[in-house]
Amino acid sequence: MICAKSERDLQMNLGAWKEELEKRNMRINCNKTKVMVIGKENRSMDIEIGSDKIEQVDVYKYLGVLIHRDGSMDAEVQDRISSAARLYHALRNKFISKREVSDKTKMTVYKTIYRPILTFGSETWNITSAIKSKVQVMEMKFLRRIKGITRYDRIRNDTIREELGVETVIQTIETQQLRWFGHLNRMDDNIPVKRIWEAKGQGRRGRGRPKRTWNQQVEAVLDTRGKTWMEAKTLSRNKTLWKMLLKERYPQPQE
Repeated sequence: MICAKSERDLQMNLGAWKEELEKRNMRINCNKTKVMVIGKENRSMDIEIGSDKIEQVDVYKYLGVLIHRDGSMDAEVQDRISSAARLYHALRNKFISKREVSDKTKMTVYKTIYRPILTFGSETWNITSAIKSKVQVMEMKFLRRIKGITRYDRIRNDTIREELGVETVIQTIETQQLRWFGHLNRMDDNIPVKRIWEAKGQGRRGRGRPKRTWNQQVEAVLDTRGKTWMEAKTLSRNKTLWKMLLKERYPQPQE
């Protein structure tokens, strides 16, 4: 991924990258290369590699995560849900519903395959009420099928999770977000990821209520663990103490 502040800089950086690759008998695949403008303004760009013009897109999948030009997570969350749904339907009749297979084995598949697919990349999500509801629906589809019950049986979700010895998928996501928060704080200040995280946005704020930021999301999670933002930044520099905090509120269930 090549980032730049302007169209001119991006064209120069891309040209330099192309030259370096050609020195090593390599070339850029123009069909797989896309360009995106991230920000409030949806303006067009003319970026070329040789005589080929690069397609401009609004959504692009990078390292398995869908990135939208306006920074919204809706498309990415829906993609995670769709991927989990495909796996669920593939396993539903031939594995999850089989009485010959123990609940322990089914839960191993849930924890090691299904839940990671559903929550992949969730370290950067802002957990709105809509996202929380959609993710929990997919979570309970799998867990209810393991127990052989439906919503018409009127058994609470918490009861099902307790019987299966598993924390909620939202708790899993929040723990992953705190783990990433710790990684960010321990990074050297010159690493690009940390510089981008700590950068301040330029320009005037638009009208209306401002969108909830990732920092605010993490701050809310920290509050449930009894820590302030500054306390967490200090604590996260000690890996041992930080791991203890991650397990403090939501202890891992006994196998």
